[in-house]
Amino acid sequence: MRVQYLALACLISTSALAQQPTDHVKIDVTRAELQLIGQGLMELPYKASAPVLNDLQAQLNAADLAAAKAVADEKKAEEKPADKPEDAAAKQ
Repeated sequence: MRVQYLALACLISTSALAQQPTDHVKIDVTRAELQLIGQGLMELPYKASAPVLNDLQAQLNAADLAAAKAVADEKKAEEKPADKPEDAAAKQ
């Protein structure tokens, strides 16, 4: 229980001047940590947690899509053939 209070104290100890309810904050977490956050949110009333869970899911989907696109682009670049020897001879 002390760890939870310590974590909460660390989260709220930043400058109050820099905090606004609508500020976007980037947090780098593993999928396991994100799952833990989601499980904690599910223990809150649905009306309060649903928008946050939906936003987290949308961000996760966007990150997965971007990663898949990067892999596909990399694979496409690797498959792009270099100039064939006969093409190089024809250019001369």
